[in-house]
Amino acid sequence: MDIDYNLVQRAQMLLTLDHPLTQVKEILLREGYPAEQVDELIDATEEALNYLVPPEYDNNKIGIDIIHRGEKIQGRKPSVDILIDKRSGKLDLMTPYQQETWRVANEVRKAIKRQRQMTKKYLH
Repeated sequence: MDIDYNLVQRAQMLLTLDHPLTQVKEILLREGYPAEQVDELIDATEEALNYLVPPEYDNNKIGIDIIHRGEKIQGRKPSVDILIDKRSGKLDLMTPYQQETWRVANEVRKAIKRQRQMTKKYLH
């Protein structure tokens, strides 16, 4: 189904103003947008937002948030790009499609390797 461009713009504006998704749906229906289009747009938005939620992690993990090229810093919500396990040193890339994520991950791997070599040197 094609969704009216004005409906999409209005929903984006309401979400930008930090209205919860349920409230956005109510406002759009009250403003007279077609219910089936509103439902489809809200469902698609909810699915996309759920996909982008960073993973939960415990105290044994460290999350790294990278400010990517072109991102605005002010008003930006933090997100996890790389997740590091403190015990194993294993890295999980949450945004592998970003070139900066790979660069930072490689630097982190080098730093972990250097730290382990230093630890071995002092323990032996």
